[in-house]
Amino acid sequence: MLTNVVKTVSGTAGEALEVRAFNRLQERYRDPQVVKAIVENELDAAGETWDSFNTYMRVKQKVQNDQISIVRAAEEAESLAKNYLGAAGFGGA
Repeated sequence: MLTNVVKTVSGTAGEALEVRAFNRLQERYRDPQVVKAIVENELDAAGETWDSFNTYMRVKQKVQNDQISIVRAAEEAESLAKNYLGAAGFGGA
């Protein structure tokens, strides 16, 4: 019940709860095949695989560590577009 309340109140908190549970399983069992066996039915029910979940965890960590930033990429694209338009004589005052 608490899990559902947390997930309903905040997607981020719910995600943090799930990641913590996954990390605790890894710490407890230490064998990825054991953890996989425990979570595989849940992943299957959601149409996901062990590999897709591990990809998600890897990307999530890179986003949290600022190795991947969509905000940064969008800002850079906007800056490049403004510079290009300005150089081409289309810049505003």
